[in-house]
Amino acid sequence: MCTIIFCATGRYKERPARSHRTTTTTSGCLQRWTTVGVAALVLLTTIGSVVQCQTFIRRTANVCRTDDECPVQAYCERYNSVHEYGVCSCMAGYFAVTDNNNTRRCLRAATDIGDYCLHNDQCQYTLSTGNSECRDNSCQCVDGAHYVEREKRCYKTSFLGEYCRLTNNCIGNDTYCRDGICVCTPGKHPNTDRNRCLHDAKLGDQCFRDEECVTDNSRCSQEICTCRVSHVLNELRNRCLPIASKIYDLCEENIQCLYNIPHSQCRITTGTDGITAGRCTCASRFHEAGFKCVSSVHLNGICEVNDNCVDRDTSCFHGRCRCIDHMIEVDGICSGTATLQHWNILFGLALLFLSKWYGDLS
Repeated sequence: MCTIIFCATGRYKERPARSHRTTTTTSGCLQRWTTVGVAALVLLTTIGSVVQCQTFIRRTANVCRTDDECPVQAYCERYNSVHEYGVCSCMAGYFAVTDNNNTRRCLRAATDIGDYCLHNDQCQYTLSTGNSECRDNSCQCVDGAHYVEREKRCYKTSFLGEYCRLTNNCIGNDTYCRDGICVCTPGKHPNTDRNRCLHDAKLGDQCFRDEECVTDNSRCSQEICTCRVSHVLNELRNRCLPIASKIYDLCEENIQCLYNIPHSQCRITTGTDGITAGRCTCASRFHEAGFKCVSSVHLNGICEVNDNCVDRDTSCFHGRCRCIDHMIEVDGICSGTATLQHWNILFGLALLFLSKWYGDLS
């Protein structure tokens, strides 16, 4: 004679029936005898014992002759036609629960998240014993747990970068548990909230949001990863470099200087300390004026503004670099000494003229 045991896994297995009342634990399941009156004692001694596996049991302990004598969603189970009495058992997919008035009835076990429920047991039977609950008559994962679609179960939540025991602990798709830490699969990276993995979008790749772009100082513009407005693409088109705002700012490539400072260049030098660095300077035939680069114009050259004139004591006068007032050009340079000599000559000639004029009068 055998007794059918229904465990939390939903599987049936057989074990020999015992002829005396006892309580034992085998393979994690609790077995006990149940007697209801003298007739039930004789029946259960013959056909076996009613077995409870955790809180999920099929038998209601009701002795029956017909299905009508059993609770809703239960039937009268007999082992053979010899015995007149049977035991009420819940139908497949249902299990027995005890109400507040100590009566048992059969409730349907949830099969998916969101299923209708009245008791936590309905959800925990399928979704997880400690990580699911019946909330507002709907099976849901408890706070701090999430639903894994491929497993149809609730698991304790671990965000990307946090400790994990199982891959199912890691929230989001394309995640797995590596060395006890939740990480993204290759070619993906965590989002800002660390609950999703985004594909690695490099410069020029298609994108839908800024956080998909993995290059430093890049953003998603018109569904393409590009550099931010404060940066410029380098020559190899794989980095975003900061744009220089004025002469002498640090740089690596000419484009950083030229973006805001026309006629500039990035000059790479090595200091006495052995450190190599670049700074924005003016290109050849240009010089710095007010942290900008202007065209260098020598004496008598065509100019637009005074800053163009690079020679000493010159300024832009009528579109040409000329010597400033009270100075004259001598051998291609502006000289104040030559101007003094010029006035001395004029003064001497004036004296000579005056002396001759007085001589004629006398």
